[in-house]
Amino acid sequence: MTSKTTATNILLPARMNLVTDALANLDIAVLPFPFVQVVADFCRDIKQVLYRGSNREVKPLYRQLNNALLACASTLTYGFEFHSFDEERKLSVYQALAVGTPENLLKTPTPQQIHQLVRIWSQEWTKQYRDKGNTEQVNSVCDRFLERIAIMPPDWEWQRIKPEILVRDINAEKGLGFQAIPSLLATMLHGKKCIIRSGKQEQEIQWRKVQGGGSGRVGLYLVSKPFKSNYTDDSGKEKEGYFAYRLDFNVETQAGKFNKNGNLEPWIFLHLSCQRYSHEPLLEANYGRDISVLMGMNKARLSDYEIDSTLVRLVIENNGKDNENLWRLQLPELLAAFKARALEQPENILNNPGVVGNLDNATNRGDKDEYYIVHAEGYKYEHENRKRGHSIKTGFSFLERGDIIARILELLNGVLIPDKPMQPDIPAPSSRQVPLAMRDYEFISRPRTKHQPYQQIATDAIYRALQGKPMHIFIIYREQDTYEVVYQQLRDVFLLDDNEDFPADITVSKILIDNAELLEKFKTNGLRPKDGSKFDDQIRDQHQKKRELWRKFLQQSVIPLINLETNPHCLAIIEIGQIKTKGFLPQQNIKGAIREACVREGISSQMIQTVKPKSNDTEDDEDKSPSYSKPTKGRVMNAVLDGTLRQIGALYGLPSQIYEQAKIPKEIAQGLDVISFCRRKTNPSQGDIHYALAVRLRATGAVDVLLPDANDWIPYNQAGIDIGKIFAKARCDRQENKKRIQSKIKLNGTEFVRFVANVLTKYLDRPTIVLIEAEGWRNGRGEDNDGKIWPQLKNENLLAKYNVLDFCHVPGHTCEYTRDHQQLQNLLAVIRIRTGKETPQYITNREAWDENCAAQDFKHLSSFYEKSALELLHYFSVGKLPRTQKLQNEMPIPELYKLGFHEDKYGANIPFKHQQIVEIVPFFVHPHFQTEEALKALCRVPHYLRCSPAWSMGNIVSPYPMHLGNELIEDHLCILGVNGQI
Repeated sequence: MTSKTTATNILLPARMNLVTDALANLDIAVLPFPFVQVVADFCRDIKQVLYRGSNREVKPLYRQLNNALLACASTLTYGFEFHSFDEERKLSVYQALAVGTPENLLKTPTPQQIHQLVRIWSQEWTKQYRDKGNTEQVNSVCDRFLERIAIMPPDWEWQRIKPEILVRDINAEKGLGFQAIPSLLATMLHGKKCIIRSGKQEQEIQWRKVQGGGSGRVGLYLVSKPFKSNYTDDSGKEKEGYFAYRLDFNVETQAGKFNKNGNLEPWIFLHLSCQRYSHEPLLEANYGRDISVLMGMNKARLSDYEIDSTLVRLVIENNGKDNENLWRLQLPELLAAFKARALEQPENILNNPGVVGNLDNATNRGDKDEYYIVHAEGYKYEHENRKRGHSIKTGFSFLERGDIIARILELLNGVLIPDKPMQPDIPAPSSRQVPLAMRDYEFISRPRTKHQPYQQIATDAIYRALQGKPMHIFIIYREQDTYEVVYQQLRDVFLLDDNEDFPADITVSKILIDNAELLEKFKTNGLRPKDGSKFDDQIRDQHQKKRELWRKFLQQSVIPLINLETNPHCLAIIEIGQIKTKGFLPQQNIKGAIREACVREGISSQMIQTVKPKSNDTEDDEDKSPSYSKPTKGRVMNAVLDGTLRQIGALYGLPSQIYEQAKIPKEIAQGLDVISFCRRKTNPSQGDIHYALAVRLRATGAVDVLLPDANDWIPYNQAGIDIGKIFAKARCDRQENKKRIQSKIKLNGTEFVRFVANVLTKYLDRPTIVLIEAEGWRNGRGEDNDGKIWPQLKNENLLAKYNVLDFCHVPGHTCEYTRDHQQLQNLLAVIRIRTGKETPQYITNREAWDENCAAQDFKHLSSFYEKSALELLHYFSVGKLPRTQKLQNEMPIPELYKLGFHEDKYGANIPFKHQQIVEIVPFFVHPHFQTEEALKALCRVPHYLRCSPAWSMGNIVSPYPMHLGNELIEDHLCILGVNGQI
C-alpha cells in the first residue's frame, strides 16, 4: 500500500451492471393477500358504527400481522407488504415474497399455515372493538368480518416468478424486481465468507441475511458476524465495542439507459455501512424513537414452521417513560394467540444485551434465540457507574470500503460487472476565486488585520435579504447563562468588537421569562398514547392553552417594543428548557405551541435549549466568570446563524457571480433566476401533510416564495409567517373534528403538478433555471390522482420527452408544451435532481475496485459527468470534505481498517463520513444551451449553489434555494405536532 495520499480527481461509483442470465436458476415466489377487500370493508364498517361523524380512521393492522409472521417464519423475505394499487378494484395490493438459491433453498410456509395465523390475527384485532358503542352493531360487524376471513380461497397458492423476467424488464410485475433482485443477491451471499487484508492484518467476514431492510423498508440485506474492537482513545481511556459490516443492494435505473429489449437496464448499487451493537445496559434511547432489535432463531417458534439463520428486525417501543418498554404492536400477545414460543422480555434485552446476543460468535448456544440491539446515535449505556455512548465510531475508510466491495465482486463473479470511473468536470472555484455568495460564516469571521470590509459584508448580506427592512431581534431567556451566550454569539455574527454597537438598522432587546409556567411541558393528567382520543384531546387542550399563554406574554412584553412605523423583521430567539427530558413523552413538547404563538403575532422564532456553564474545578473563586464548552457555544452559534441568515435567505454575495463562474454568459448570469420546487410529506401519525412550495433565488440575492394557492411571490422572510398560519389553521380544523378537512396542507397529485405547470408557464419573468427532485414529484401512491404527479420525471420517460413538458394530464393545461412555446422563452432548462439511495457510494483515486491505490476525500466541491445514456448528460456533484472530518484525510488515517491501528491511531476511534453524490440531469433545454459545454454550465449552477452562509461544516446536499424551501416547511411542522430537531 502506498503511503502518499495525493488525491486525483477520479471517482469510481459502487454501481454494477447485472449479467442478464445470472439469476436464471434462482427462485422467486409471491403470495398475494386475498383478504384486502374483507379488511377494507371491516375498517369502513367499524368506523361507521363506532366513529360516525368523526374524522378518525380505522387503519388495517398489516404491520402487526407482518411482525408476528416474520417472528415465526425467518425463511420469508417479507410479509404482506404494499405492492401496488389495483385501479379497477380501487384497492391496494399486498403480497408476501420469498426467494431461494441452490445453497439457500426456497422455503415457504404453506397457505394453510399462513391462513391459520391470519384468522387468529383477525380474532385478536376485533377484541379491541367488542363491547364498545352499540354493542350489537359492533359485534355484528366483527362476526361478519371473522366469517369472511375464515373462508380460505380455493386457488390461494404461492406463485412462482422467473427472475430473468424481472431482469429483462425491471418494471415487470409492478416493479417487484426492485425488492426481489436485492434479496436474491443477499441470499446468494448468505453464509459465504471473504477475507480482506491490510498489510499484515487479515480479517474473515461471514455474511448473514437480515429481514426488514434492503431496498426500501422491506427486503433483505447482509450483515457480517459481530466484531469486537478494543482500543485506547485520545485521552488514554480503554474502550471496547461491537460492530458488524452491513451491506445493502439497491436496484436503481438511469434515465435513457435501456437494454436491447427497450426496457430500463438496472444498476445494482452496493452500499456498505457500519452497524453497531449494544453490549452494555441501555440507559437512554433516543427521545420518542423506537428501538430496533435483530432476532435470530435457533429453534422454531412454531413447531410446523421451517427456520434458517436469517436475522429478523423487531421493534421495542420507546415512549419516553421509565419501565414501559414493550414489543411494538402487542407482538407478544399475538404470538401467544398463535401458541408460538415467546420472545425474550424487552427489559432483559435492554439490560443484558451482551448476554442475549451472540456477540462473541459462540458455537455452544444451543437453541437459544439471539437478540442484537442496533445502536443509533444518541444512545447512552451504563459503564462503570456512568453513562457513555458507543465506543465504535461510524463509517469506514475508502480503503476498507473498496477492499470489501472488491471481495464481494469476487464472490459474485459472473453476476455483477463494475461500472467505469466518471469523467471530472472543471474544478469549482477555489481560494481567492470563490465568489462571496459561496462563502460561509467561518470564512467571513476569520481573524484578519482589516476587519471592517468583512463586517460590512456580513451587514450587507442581511440588509440585502430583508430588501431594506430593519431587523429587531429579541433574546427571550429564562437563565442568565443562556442570555450571555446568545448575546455574545449574536455579536459575533455581525463581527462586532467589544466597543462596537450593532448596525444602525439592527435592534436587539432582552426579555426575561418571569413566568415558569411558560416553559412547563404539556400535562397529560395520567393519560397515555394508548388511551387514544382521550390522550389526543388532552394534548390538543394543552397546546391551545400554552399557545394562548405565550401569545399573552408576547403581546405584553414584545409587541410594545416593536417600531410599527419602520415595520421591522422580528426574530425571537427563545430559550425553551430541555427538549429531551427523561420521563416525558414527545407529545408533551411545547415547541409547536410557542412557534404558533409567534406566528400568530407575526414574529419569526428560533428555539434554543438552556445553556449551562462548564463546572469550575475551584470552589473558592466565586467571582470567576462562567465559561462555556466549545460544543455549547457551537450549538448556540448554529441556532443564531440559522435565525439571522438562513431564516431570511441571506447570502454574503451576489448569486450572479456564481453563475458567471459556472460559465453562464454574463448577460444572462446578471439577470438569472433559479427556482426550486420543494415538498414535504409525513405519515398520518406525524401530522399527515403533503405540502409544496417554490423558492426563487434572483441574481441580486433576493429570495422569494410562491405558495400553491397564492397568486404572487412573497419575500422569503415573510413566507415563514404565512406558512405557519396555514399550518395553524389546519391544526384548528382538525381540532374541530370536521368530517372532511378542506386543508391546504394535504395536496393531491393533481394539485402538485398543476402548481408546477402554473409556475413554469405563468411566473417566469426573467431567464430561469428550474430545479426539481425526482423523488416525490415523478409519481404518487396509486390512490392519489391515479399515481400521477409528473411522470415525465421517471427514468423511462425522460429521454423520450426530453424537449417537451408533458402536462397532458394537468387540468388547465392538458397539452405538451414544446420549446418554441411563447410562454416558455425564459425557461432555460428544467433540472432533475436525485440524492440519497438513488445515487451510489463511491471510492476515489481508483479505476478498478481491486487496484492497490490510496484513496482520499475531495478537499473541494467536485463534479463529474458521463454520457452512458445517449443524448442525456448525467452530471454528478460531490461535496468537499467537511472540516469536522479533516482527521480522516491525515496520514495514516485514510488507510485504517475499523479493526486496524497505526502509530496510536485506531480505526474504531475514527468517524469516517464521506459526502454523498447528487445527480443532476437537465432537460427541456433552451436551444442556445444544447451543446455539451453549455449543458455542463447549466449543471454547474445547482452544483455551485450547494453552499449556505449559515452552514460551515461543508456543503449542503440540496442547492441553496431548494435547501431554503425544505427548511422553511420543516421549521413549522412542529405546529402540527411533528417533533423534529431544534
